[in-house]
Amino acid sequence: MSVFGKAAQRQGRAFLAPTVILLLCFTIFPLLFTLALAFGEARFERGGFHIEFGTLRNWTRLFNDTRFWNAFSVTLRIVLPAVALQYLLGLGLALLLDRKVRGGGFFRVLFLVPMMLTPIAVGYMGRMVFDVGRGPITGILQRLGLPAVGWLTETHLSVYSIILTDVWQWTPFMFMILYAALRAIPRDYVEAARVDGASGWRLFWNVTLPMLAPASIAAILLRTVEGFKIVDIIYIMTGGGPGRSTESLTMYGYNMGFRAFDLSYGATISLSLFLAVLVASTVFMSLTRRLRHVGLE
Repeated sequence: MSVFGKAAQRQGRAFLAPTVILLLCFTIFPLLFTLALAFGEARFERGGFHIEFGTLRNWTRLFNDTRFWNAFSVTLRIVLPAVALQYLLGLGLALLLDRKVRGGGFFRVLFLVPMMLTPIAVGYMGRMVFDVGRGPITGILQRLGLPAVGWLTETHLSVYSIILTDVWQWTPFMFMILYAALRAIPRDYVEAARVDGASGWRLFWNVTLPMLAPASIAAILLRTVEGFKIVDIIYIMTGGGPGRSTESLTMYGYNMGFRAFDLSYGATISLSLFLAVLVASTVFMSLTRRLRHVGLE
């Protein structure tokens, strides 16, 4: 490498160094501090903040905590059906607009609007829509002669209200990825399949869906990872209630860490969520690889 090349490389590293340092400070340090809290005991005493390292008491408490397992169950009951509905609706909308539809450009922009809103705004919208006293759903039910339903106050219905609100906001994300993948499918493959006699359902199942597999896997994985961190919509709509029927893992960690000020246990819950998402992502990727190999065979 020439002298000028080495000088340019040194200058490039010097320009990148501040950004790399900031990224390390905002990612590596919080992770290490969370690990220290999870395997330690943090206390506020006279003289400052003290951490006692080398203890597994938080993890023993976690595995025996019924509230933790309830929050884990609630998170799964929200994430799994929400992501499934988002994928199916997003795929349906993408297939619909992949055809020549009048006003297709307008609808493509319109479908993206919910995703552009902040989760807090979406939470307030969901709270107003499902409000038992003044919500539009209650008004429709009353016009039909049906009794009002406590969407946010009934234990068995509040989870579904969260799911529907989350689906409304994040279906556009699925639609955007799947629509782009649909447009990227070579038309030669589709035309060749039609020449061979494939049409309708066979064309979708044997050509379109396999070609969408990489985009589908990426979209489902991203939404699942993000879904496990759901807290803002729940905080605004139900606050984790009624009782603890909608308390997610993230919300439970927030309550323990910043409301009860049990920082060590809150960090343990956060780290357990990270491990759960890591394991779920690894299993999902390994299963999809196996399915793709089986399909190729």
